Amino acid sequence: GTCNRPGDPVERTWRQIMPGPNDGDRSYRDDQTLFLQITKELGFNPDTTPLSCPMGKGWGGAMGPSQFIPTTWMSYKNRISQVTGNNPPNPWNPLDAFTATSLLLKDLGAGTQVFTNERQAALRYYAGGNWDKPQNAFYGDSVMRIAEGYERQIAILQGN
Repeated sequence: GTCNRPGDPVERTWRQIMPGPNDGDRSYRDDQTLFLQITKELGFNPDTTPLSCPMGKGWGGAMGPSQFIPTTWMSYKNRISQVTGNNPPNPWNPLDAFTATSLLLKDLGAGTQVFTNERQAALRYYAGGNWDKPQNAFYGDSVMRIAEGYERQIAILQGN
């Protein structure tokens, strides 16, 4: 995250980069309230915890290595704890973050192990409801190329 760091200007703080309870005209989400809950549970200072910056005209505020927005993180919080044993789970902890990614991708269809479904799950992870827009295809294609490379390397290690 390159926003919300100590010394960042006010336009790069959590209060400005993520939707809050008074942004109903611009977003259905209230990430600010949930971000404050997450940081409080973890004992983090919300004013110095790194977050992603907005891209283009969108919102920022994604957390940790898997870049979960607070609303999505909270919907997976209990399941993450069940898998990792970490309570509360921490989106900046790689084990918790990548566990959440696995759960989300499975829920989005990647668990079927069918190429088309896996690509679509990657696109949904990246672009949400805009997953099928042509300008986002690069992401799903890139993820699948990387996955195919890993599969080839695993086959080599297995002697296939």
